[in-house]
Amino acid sequence: MSALSIGKAWDEAKAALQANRKLIGPVALGLVLLPAVIVSMVEPQVAPGEQPPAGLWMLVALLMVLVMLVGELAIVMLINGWRGSVGEAIGKAARRTPIFVLAALCLLVPVVVIFSLLLGLAGVGTSATGQIDWTNFNPLGWLVLFGFLLALIYVSIRLLPLLAVVACENVGPIAALKRSFALTSGHFWRLLGFLLMLMIAFLIVALTVGAVVGAGVTLALGQPQPWSLSLLLIALAGGLIQAGFVTVYTAMLARIYAQLTAPIATVPEVNREG
Repeated sequence: MSALSIGKAWDEAKAALQANRKLIGPVALGLVLLPAVIVSMVEPQVAPGEQPPAGLWMLVALLMVLVMLVGELAIVMLINGWRGSVGEAIGKAARRTPIFVLAALCLLVPVVVIFSLLLGLAGVGTSATGQIDWTNFNPLGWLVLFGFLLALIYVSIRLLPLLAVVACENVGPIAALKRSFALTSGHFWRLLGFLLMLMIAFLIVALTVGAVVGAGVTLALGQPQPWSLSLLLIALAGGLIQAGFVTVYTAMLARIYAQLTAPIATVPEVNREG
């Protein structure tokens, strides 16, 4: 089992971000910030607590999520010593993105099926729209839900380096899942603490900045309407926060991966043959 220091990973991530800011900055802005703003602009505006109706905007949002994945994979490579150009890193990230998506589906599909079966065995039904009928949730159903959430948290933490594994190793989706699970053996609690601290910090910053910017923009330009300047400014503020969080989080994952695979953690060089 490799040693893991979150403090060391933080120091290394800060140093790498500072040293490679001219390379990582454009990637974060173009492949994280811009997609986040586009999603905010195309998503229908609904009252708080309501779900936006299904529509073409969902396909746009899905495409933007894939673009963000490309950006995150590229950032991992740049943090961990990629020797090619930024364009080559983005190209390799784009080619590796389907592997990450397939790995996620290999995990999510069985999880959804098992969860649905367990709820069915617990006697929990669905409403007319196909959603879980929360009004008739029985004690056994709540027990199943609690156990499922604990299992999901455990598996998610054990697979935390998946993004870095896909970015830095030429393996398939199943092998990437196995590799991530093996790397995190014995490090669950430390990784859980890291993720909780990062999430709390992000929520505090996002809620604070969102409230201040939202109130200021609304006061100056009125309520945000679809494709309005006020909505654009709010989307830019939210996108900047998201881009900053994603960049820091991805850099941390890259350095955590480097520690867990030390002394053999490398990013493959660009194949310039042909």
